[in-house]
Amino acid sequence: MKTTSRYISIRLKTISIIMTLALVFAALQGCSGGKNESARGGNGDLSSYFVDFEKLKKENSDIFGWIHIPDTDIDYPVVQSSDGDDSFYKNHNSLKESDSRGAIYIEAANMKDMCDFNEVIHGSSPEDGSLFAGLEKFLDRNYFDEHTYIYIYLDGNALIYYVFAAYTRDDERLLEQYDFSYASGCQAFLDEIYGTKTMGKIVRSGWEDAVRPENFLVTLSTVDPASKNQIVVVGCLVGDVAGKIDRFVDYSDPE
Repeated sequence: MKTTSRYISIRLKTISIIMTLALVFAALQGCSGGKNESARGGNGDLSSYFVDFEKLKKENSDIFGWIHIPDTDIDYPVVQSSDGDDSFYKNHNSLKESDSRGAIYIEAANMKDMCDFNEVIHGSSPEDGSLFAGLEKFLDRNYFDEHTYIYIYLDGNALIYYVFAAYTRDDERLLEQYDFSYASGCQAFLDEIYGTKTMGKIVRSGWEDAVRPENFLVTLSTVDPASKNQIVVVGCLVGDVAGKIDRFVDYSDPE
């Protein structure tokens, strides 16, 4: 049986009117700038943050989003290979140029409208600290507590995710390990987050067992070059400016 669900079913008091208004301004305002600042502008104030998707898509039509984590260096376009080649952006940057650091990307199995249960966003951890190298910092409790929001901008929408978990795991593809098209697969991933209490795993206070298969997650993933373990930072959708995020949740038996 299938039931429909909205992100708003989350019951925790995590989003403020100020945050929502900030993203409304971001979706509606515009400015010009330079580097992928060529297509992204702002002065650090979220209310002035703007992503010029028209310009970005002229640079590379595979660019569909922009990820920004306030007070970090994570501020990049997000791509998906139009050819369905999940390996392409492992060694090409967001302009399709050969680059050993790669780009910030999602796999072909995820949807660009961010309406999947779990949108897995990949990025490498270069020695220069760029891309997703900063995810390791979320494994420190103080840093985790001080960095609570992930912003993802789409063409015509802006989303707020509340960071509720960060930990290391074996380097196994989440989209292969779990079938997120069924509620049972969604719950299995949540059981991984909540069920195994390991040293170094952080779950935000008040969020223990709070997220359900009806909600929407984003998982930021990188591989630690030293340990070869996967570092994941997981956020739950708490704000959807355009009100476009929705899906059916399939509670039937996948067998």
